[in-house]
Amino acid sequence: MTGDEADEVLGIVQRIGPVVLTAAVTPSGKVGTALRRAVGMMIVDRNMTDLQAFCFAFNVCVDLARHCSATLVTMDRVRKAALAEKPGSLPAVQTVLSIIRLTLAMEARIVAYMSFRSREEVDAIAVQMNAAFSATAEVAADDLDAATYRAIISLHGDVVKHLAERGRQLPRVISYNYAVPMPSLRMAQRAYADPRRHVDLISENHVVHPAFMPREGKMLAV
Repeated sequence: MTGDEADEVLGIVQRIGPVVLTAAVTPSGKVGTALRRAVGMMIVDRNMTDLQAFCFAFNVCVDLARHCSATLVTMDRVRKAALAEKPGSLPAVQTVLSIIRLTLAMEARIVAYMSFRSREEVDAIAVQMNAAFSATAEVAADDLDAATYRAIISLHGDVVKHLAERGRQLPRVISYNYAVPMPSLRMAQRAYADPRRHVDLISENHVVHPAFMPREGKMLAV
């Protein structure tokens, strides 16, 4: 690796480090401290020109960000920041593709631990993940990186299968229409024969006061 190539790689690492920090929603406590330390060490370490060393360090950073309550939206900032890079040399291209692949893998882990209330929520996440995988696979194909392309396609398939299985276990969101407004407890008893599910009705319709449910709205299918 030439000096110019090393400088380009280190520049990418230094730019991506702060973006990883923004992915953390609650960067406090011991995990937040560990995240800031890991990112700080990564962006000043000239050994990050070694791809294997960088992948290990970067994976530690994004995993710590995940433990700091990173969401799909915040973690996706890292992937989009990497996609915005314009690497010129082969080492820089490999670094950018590694960032994208490892970030997508971390997003898949976030999806694996997500809780869903309805099939519509699963479908929305599936659309978001499909867009992310499609854009990333296109970049890998353009850069003629067959290994990264195969890894992305394989991970995409696993995520789609996971979401499909989760979606089959969940109810759909349907519309309701009652003649008069009623309290959420009464509506839950009427719809589900279970007044404890009034919380679902309130959250689904963003109700201001549970004593006055709207006549028309949405509810989870029985």
